[in-house]
Amino acid sequence: MWLMPIGITRSGAPGLAPLNCRLTCHLCEPPLHPQLALLHRSRLAVMQVELEDPPAPDAEAGVVCARGVCVLADEAAAPETCVVGDDGTLSCEPNTGAPAPGLSLPYLWPRGLLLFSSVLYGTNFPLGRIMNEALPPSAATSARLLLAAAALSPFLPRLAPELRLQAMRCGCFTALGYVTQSAALVDTPAATVAFLGALTVVVCPALAAAVDGRRLGLREAPQVWLSAGLALAGVGVLELADGLGAAGWGDLWSVLQAVGFGTSFFLTERLMAREPGMALPITAAQCAVSAAFAGLWAVADGSGLIGGGGLGFGGGEGAWLFDETKRASYALPGLLASEQFRPVALAVAWTGLVTTAGNRIGETVALGRVASAEASVLLATEPLWAALFASLLLGESVSGWDAAGGALLVSACLANAASPEALRAFLP
Repeated sequence: MWLMPIGITRSGAPGLAPLNCRLTCHLCEPPLHPQLALLHRSRLAVMQVELEDPPAPDAEAGVVCARGVCVLADEAAAPETCVVGDDGTLSCEPNTGAPAPGLSLPYLWPRGLLLFSSVLYGTNFPLGRIMNEALPPSAATSARLLLAAAALSPFLPRLAPELRLQAMRCGCFTALGYVTQSAALVDTPAATVAFLGALTVVVCPALAAAVDGRRLGLREAPQVWLSAGLALAGVGVLELADGLGAAGWGDLWSVLQAVGFGTSFFLTERLMAREPGMALPITAAQCAVSAAFAGLWAVADGSGLIGGGGLGFGGGEGAWLFDETKRASYALPGLLASEQFRPVALAVAWTGLVTTAGNRIGETVALGRVASAEASVLLATEPLWAALFASLLLGESVSGWDAAGGALLVSACLANAASPEALRAFLP
């Protein structure tokens, strides 16, 4: 048997160095037995060498980020495509293939879904107040987050192993936000808790400067300074209108709520911006960690370790875990079956399954089809809806000072989504 190499060729021309070439060997011998010939051809096929150019890498996937959530941008619908730079900032380019603004369904439905998500988020504050009036705050928060974690648990196995520790760290700050929010709602109006929660617009830029070393000077990031100024002015109006003596622990917990959620937003957005396909698994991990911390709070409170006062953290029910009747009514699954607490059980199910778990799924679906600034503006309306529902469900009245402070805080959220280029035009 003889093997005659046929040289490396380009377009059939011998001797030219190719870009895409193939080294082949032909069998040159007298006819063999058919089975032997088949064996030889099989061996020669193994010897065939491909010298192809490596495939070009896929273009970097675009992302859309808003309020601590980043998802993959829908290239057919998102008005812009953003990529994450080495310094963690987003660089965005307009997407000419996106649906034009108008009354078309492809343009309206994701924006409508995000606005509806903001409306649903607003119900958490008055319903949290209602739950805290009927149950120990620890029991209400634990039940709510346990239901949310159970609803999102199918996404947990999809979380990449290398992201688990980071997602759990984010979840610790998310838990801080939920627990302090619940403690604040014990004795603070729901609208005030919601408005003070908007201080996340100060927390996130502060962490970006402190942790990432991001330059946030007036000329580099004018929207941050405008947002921070409006937010601090809003807090001043809310807190000083009735005098410093009127401020209580609930106001402190409301601010700490913003620190917890703001830190969670900052860490989660950094994580999801580089792993946008992991949005829901990371959210599921955060809910699981939050449920665990809320459960520890409930055990400590239900065992009588916190006491009646507890600065808002004690439910005043004593060691309710050791009372069979109270335990059966306050804790899951007995709470859902209790006739006495049926309205509260519905509130727990609503805030756990709908406004925490379901809302995050809807937000993730819609976010990839809108611009980051648009999403931030739509989600910034949450405190307004909270004030509206607090008035409808609790009969809370909003004074002129409350309205002015709330308007400043909502304006801070809107300013944070403004284009730096547009604001620089007003600088000297």
